[in-house]
Order: sequence, then structure tokens, then C-alpha cells
Amino acid sequence: MEERSDDKGFEVGPPEPARNTFRGRAVTPGEGATPGLASPPAGLYCPSSFDSPVVKALAPPLVIVLAVAIKGSALGFLLEGFHVWIHEVGHASVAWLSARPAVPLPIGWTNVEPQKSLVLYLSLVAASIALGVAGWRERKAWPMFLAAGLLGAQSYMTWGLSEDRARQWMIFAGVGGEFYLSAAMVCLFFFEFPQRFRWGGCRYVVLFIGAASFFESYSFWKQVKRGAEGIPFGSMINGEDDGGGDMNILMDDYRWTQHQIVFTYNHLADACLLAVLLVYLVFNLRLNEIVNPLLARWFSIGLQTSDR
Repeated sequence: MEERSDDKGFEVGPPEPARNTFRGRAVTPGEGATPGLASPPAGLYCPSSFDSPVVKALAPPLVIVLAVAIKGSALGFLLEGFHVWIHEVGHASVAWLSARPAVPLPIGWTNVEPQKSLVLYLSLVAASIALGVAGWRERKAWPMFLAAGLLGAQSYMTWGLSEDRARQWMIFAGVGGEFYLSAAMVCLFFFEFPQRFRWGGCRYVVLFIGAASFFESYSFWKQVKRGAEGIPFGSMINGEDDGGGDMNILMDDYRWTQHQIVFTYNHLADACLLAVLLVYLVFNLRLNEIVNPLLARWFSIGLQTSDR
């Protein structure tokens, strides 16, 4: 194509290729088009896309079905280590948020320091603030909300909980974490984090592990409620006769009844399942975009203030 000049003598080259507004990829006219049919947006079927309605609607159910199928098959034992680790991270999550160092191990054991650590507390505060700032800079709302929630929970659990209550929550959070951590792993599929996290691809692995773990815990405690299974007394390392198991401690030290244990965990399981369904509907119905005008106003105010 020959270059041409306008009336003012400026050289004008060939027109730049049209730009696909879906995720901003440049495409040339007619690229990948089928005669007589409009070309779909370039990112419509891209697995790492957070905007594609196809990915948001189909990918989570397909991954969840695959995770449940494998967990229920003869290969299910391959995922058991992840399930045990999520249980231990449940214990550790309460310890960390109450400023106690903890090391969760995928062998059914979590080492928790009895004393609070100022270094751990300040480190988690700094990490939450960094997450919020990164979300602000990249104009992403959910990292900021998550950072605010973590700061609030950490402040309350570090300075507002008594030693005895913190220990009770820590014991409860083993099985509790099997529900709320697994559900969070599933829900995080929809949330776009700053680019440095490389979340677009990693979220599929997290979704798969979270779905498998949630299915195992949910189905087990529903069987316990029906009487088909018993409450899991004892511990993984020392067996059913270990009086230091989570359920034993809840009953012996904190006077929980068997009825209270069964129904508390079942209510938590149902609440987490409902939360997963709500998040799925919110993002697929695009209800999350309701907050965009308000966030845009916040961002513009912040930019104007910084310019001054």
C-alpha cells in the first residue's frame, strides 16, 4: 500500500489494524472470520479471561464435576493430602489471625506457638495493606475489600479474643476450615487479582482442589447428621482413642454436646454452599458491576487528591 500525504505535508501511513475491545487485543480486519458470520471476541473462549461470560458460566461447573468425579473414584486417595492440609490450615488460620505462629503439616498436625508474635502481626498487617494498595493501583475492587476484611478480622482476633476463646476457635476451625477455606478456594475463581499474582491460570488448580475437599467434607457431615457415620473422635496420628482430637476437646474442655457439634458443622456447610452459589450468580448475572460507578468515583477522587 502506498503512503499518501495530507494537505499539510504530513506523511500518513496505512491505517492501523482495528482493535478488539475484549481484553484489548489488536486484530486485523477479517482475521479469523468466517464468511457471513461475525467473529466472536478474541477472549471469549480464553481460559484466563475474567470477563468472558462463557468461561464464568461453564468453567466452574465443569471443573467441579471433574473434581467430584475423581474424588469419588478409585483415584480419590490422590487428593487426600490436600484435604488434610486444608484441615490443618483451618487450625493455622485462626492462629495466624490471632498473631500466633503456626506451621500446618499435611500429616494431620499443626504446630502452634502459645505466645503472640508482634513480628507476625505486623507482617500480616503489611501484607494486607500491600494487597489493598495493589488493588487500588490496578483499579480492582476485590483485593481492597479482602484486605479490609483481613485487617478487621486480625485486629479483633488479636486484641479482642481471650486466650481460651481463641483456643476454642482454633480447635473448631480444623473441620470448619474444610468448609470455609474450601468454599473460599472455589469462590476466588471469579475474583481478578493484581497481575503479579498470575491468578488467571492458577485459579483452575485452586478451584479443583477446593471443590474436591468441600465435596468430601460436605458429604461426610451430611452422613453424620443422618446417622450413617459417627462423629470423628480421636486424631489422624494417634487414632480414634486419642483424647486430644478436635471433637474430644470440644466436648471435654468446652462442654459441646454431640448434637451441637453435628448441627453446627452442618449449618456451616450449608452456609458455605449458599455463599458459593451466590457468588456464582452474582458474577454471571454481572451484579458485581453495580459497584463500578461508585468505585470509579473513588478512584477519580483519589487521583485528583494525589495530583494536588
